[in-house]
Amino acid sequence: MSPRPLLAALLPVLLLAACKQAEEKTAPNQVIARVGNAEITVHQLNYLLAQHGEQADAATKQQILDSLIDQELLVQRAVEIKLDRDPGVVQALEAARRQVLAQAAAERSFAKPLAPTQAEVNAFVEGNPLLFKERKRYDFEVFALGNNVIKPEHEAALDQAKTARDTAALLTRIGVPYQQSAQHKVAEQLPMQLLPKIAAMHAGDIVAMRDGDQTLLLQLVSSEPAPADAGQQAETIKRYLQTTAAQTRFAEQLGALHASSKIEYLQRFASAVAMAPGAGQDAAADHLKAGVRGLQ
Repeated sequence: MSPRPLLAALLPVLLLAACKQAEEKTAPNQVIARVGNAEITVHQLNYLLAQHGEQADAATKQQILDSLIDQELLVQRAVEIKLDRDPGVVQALEAARRQVLAQAAAERSFAKPLAPTQAEVNAFVEGNPLLFKERKRYDFEVFALGNNVIKPEHEAALDQAKTARDTAALLTRIGVPYQQSAQHKVAEQLPMQLLPKIAAMHAGDIVAMRDGDQTLLLQLVSSEPAPADAGQQAETIKRYLQTTAAQTRFAEQLGALHASSKIEYLQRFASAVAMAPGAGQDAAADHLKAGVRGLQ
């Protein structure tokens, strides 16, 4: 039987095993369990407890310790059947090592932006009235389609559809499969770059929004004012601004690394000029969509 199905489960434990080989002999008072000749240390437990995020009680600590024991058993089994020499496992271990190092560099090497000032928070609130004093609640009929299935010759007819029944009939007539649902949204649940357009819509108007491997047609049924108190959202706004600034700074500093390094493509799979705009726009849209949700 191929070892590949075990790869996802074994990768973290094999990576831990590889790291343990480089460690010095553990002090006896740091050992909290033994599995055969292998030792599980308090450092391993504390690392996983830190990922847990909350103050752990005794039951949680025991559960994590038991999972480390299960992990060690799988490591030993993997080494026993020589999975640590399997080319696919070796390649995955190297990919995981590179990802950990890249993530560490991103988190530690690039300076974090300062916390936003109250003036910056106020500027954000004033610059985004659709999230606060002009915030609305929207009712949509949503049609989920495949990407790029609406042809230019059908766009005019789609603009003339003023009810969900009209839209459904048109999609059926032109042979476009769809899934229809009623959805209720507030401003912060929508992509920020589309908010001005959505706020100006009238009942029956449609806006298209790409969402991963599908396109959503949002047809407005109704909307009503739902202003939000910016003062109650101050801390959330600060977190959002700091996250946005960090991502912008990271992109700038990564760009500087590109500019200062010699990078040579020996094989290209797509034109960099053609590829970058779509990728960048999608990434920005995903970021804005996810980030603004935090202002709920």
